[in-house]
Amino acid sequence: MTQSLNPLEALLAVQTAGSLSGAAARLNRSASALSKLLRALERESGESLVEHASKPLRLTPAGQAYAAAGRRMRDHLREAGEQAAAQRQQVSGTLRVTTSYLIGHAVLADYVPRFRQRFPQVRVDVELDDQDPDLSSGGFDLSIRHAAVQAGPLIARPLGTNRVRLCASPAYFERHGRPASPVELKAHACLEFRCEGLDGRWRFSQGKTTQWVTPRGPVASNSDELLLASMLSGEGLLPCFDWVVGRELQQRRVLTCLDDWAFSSEAFGDAQLWAVYRQGNRGQLRITYFIDGLARHLEALSEGALAPPPMLERTMRPGG
Repeated sequence: MTQSLNPLEALLAVQTAGSLSGAAARLNRSASALSKLLRALERESGESLVEHASKPLRLTPAGQAYAAAGRRMRDHLREAGEQAAAQRQQVSGTLRVTTSYLIGHAVLADYVPRFRQRFPQVRVDVELDDQDPDLSSGGFDLSIRHAAVQAGPLIARPLGTNRVRLCASPAYFERHGRPASPVELKAHACLEFRCEGLDGRWRFSQGKTTQWVTPRGPVASNSDELLLASMLSGEGLLPCFDWVVGRELQQRRVLTCLDDWAFSSEAFGDAQLWAVYRQGNRGQLRITYFIDGLARHLEALSEGALAPPPMLERTMRPGG
């Protein structure tokens, strides 16, 4: 028997996927069933919650309010269940985690305190390293990385996929205007991320069209954090993962451009994040709960980046 679906879960899935078919796949339901459920919710609320004619589908302001309420309700229920389970099973001990500097600063810095609030008996030891250390020799329980293991005594669990968006500060767009196509990036300051041995060019795809851009700008570095700080200060354009700039996009400290183009670059790696741990650690509750909560935290960061950025009142160029 198929379990009934909460309409707010359907609304959240549409917000994340941007389409009925994508949301239906996430929830293992049919697109027609989701459409009926959303229409019923709109009739009950007396509000239009989804811009049904838009592609990708977007939520109306009322829909965003309902989705935010649904997300809070879902998270409270999950946290209550985890706390009850922790009390029953005494989740404790030390959890040693390794990840990159960018993930550590952009994601775990916020997530670890939240995890510790739910599981105060767990000690979390995080070591940042841009190389993927050996879990066994390093004594780590868990690694958060961009590449899944192919074989061996390790388990890789996907944490979610996040889009890469081309970002800049509002001040940069005010000064230089907003590019309308990848070709126009030749006239813009493009902050360059260098990774030895990998192609740093930017690839933009739209349907069957592909355009390549070689970034040129005032700052180049192999440090994600340095380039992020340069972008926030108005130095230029930088491709950023949703989970890195989700809060800044919500707060309108960062705006995006070329959103109708798909970005990829060998130097930036896969947008999929993975939690990797040894098979011998399967079933350890502190690992399971840490991964479950981190997947939800990343989803929330990604959802925060979904709201369309505001249009600038004016796009000025020097001398304009």
